[in-house]
Amino acid sequence: MNSIDKRHYRLLDTCILENRKRYLNSISSNRKKTIFAGDILLRYALLKENHDISEIKLLYGANGKPFIKKQHINYNLSHSKDIIILGITKEELGIDILYERKINNDFINFFFSKEEKSHLHSLVEKEKREYYWNTLCYKEAFIKRHGGRIIEMKNNLICPKNLQYGRVIRTQEKGKAFESIFFKNLKYHICIISDKIPQKIKVEILNMDEVYKKLNF
Repeated sequence: MNSIDKRHYRLLDTCILENRKRYLNSISSNRKKTIFAGDILLRYALLKENHDISEIKLLYGANGKPFIKKQHINYNLSHSKDIIILGITKEELGIDILYERKINNDFINFFFSKEEKSHLHSLVEKEKREYYWNTLCYKEAFIKRHGGRIIEMKNNLICPKNLQYGRVIRTQEKGKAFESIFFKNLKYHICIISDKIPQKIKVEILNMDEVYKKLNF
């Protein structure tokens, strides 16, 4: 998001109405930047799928999650450090991205179950970092799909062990059946959770200029 410059803000006037209101009502400059970046990324993705973005209206579900009224398109956004990520599908989903930093032992005690802690401490340092960040991503993505608080997931949601990036994992937890998939790019960990992960996932890595060119018509 550090690649956003003044020129890109020409797109602010064409933001989706609900996002423009959120932008104008926010007092945090970082929050404004996140709202703006998320809006133009969403519009870019919709245009790529040939949707008429002039008629887009956002509604919010029971847990405050937005969806697009007319086409009933579900989407979810997450950001970490300089990256913002968008997942968009017909199914409800939760998506999270986290940039790998130093392990916070307080987080382990607060958010990890006994089983997860035991597995974490059995790993060598590199594998420990992988499992630590994937676990946090997994729990955040689950909350963004189903609602709740991360502390409530401590003993109710166990991150898969020995996962393979890019492969769908099917899980049954506390009466909920769902699927998850993990990705990693450099030091960014990504998890997507949905009732059904699409068989084909289109991944596109963009910079702000590419998005700007598509929308500045």
